[in-house]
Amino acid sequence: MANAFARRFMLVVDQLAKGNKKQFAQITNKSASHIYKICRGASRPSMSYLQYLYDEFRVDLNWLLTGEQNENAQPAGANQSQELVFAPMFDVQASAGFGSDVSVEDINDYFAFNKNWLSSQLNVSGDKLAFVSISGDSMLPTLNPGDNVLVDLSQTSLVREGIYLLHTDQGLMAKRLKNQAKGAIKVISDNPEYQSWLINEANSEFNHIVGKVVWCAREL
Repeated sequence: MANAFARRFMLVVDQLAKGNKKQFAQITNKSASHIYKICRGASRPSMSYLQYLYDEFRVDLNWLLTGEQNENAQPAGANQSQELVFAPMFDVQASAGFGSDVSVEDINDYFAFNKNWLSSQLNVSGDKLAFVSISGDSMLPTLNPGDNVLVDLSQTSLVREGIYLLHTDQGLMAKRLKNQAKGAIKVISDNPEYQSWLINEANSEFNHIVGKVVWCAREL
């Protein structure tokens, strides 16, 4: 199974050669078999090859090696296709139960999305996206424990009913939100075993919308 470095390397292949490993090998002067091994996690590139990727394609080596993106840098380099955007996977969990404390927000990895698909299918621009994993069962059957949800961090106010990421005094929660009278917001669990509650003027200071859940990825 590919490791985190191999997954990031495959994003570079996606950007520079549209996922064609043989073509990527040709344009970077390497054998196809070597590129296949790197993508599988069975081999690591030499420092001279990494330097070549930086010199020729401006691949962000800090991101490629560690997963940490340099400020104002695109992970896979300056000569990349403009059709892809990257969504970071944060090392936090959004409880779909009673909340989980957010103490670590390191980026574990990046996932690439096609800009046109994001716009046409999800109606989001891709400028502020992040992946967060779900724990707890209060959003069953809509969200399962272990699901990874894509969150549009630009949507920090409730325009219409939907599932949002909510930061509360109990931690980070994924909940269905619905507008109520006098500016209140109803916080709903899709699992009927959990009670709904209200965000109102008295407690709004401690309950903030982080973003809107726009997509879910899960294992089958």
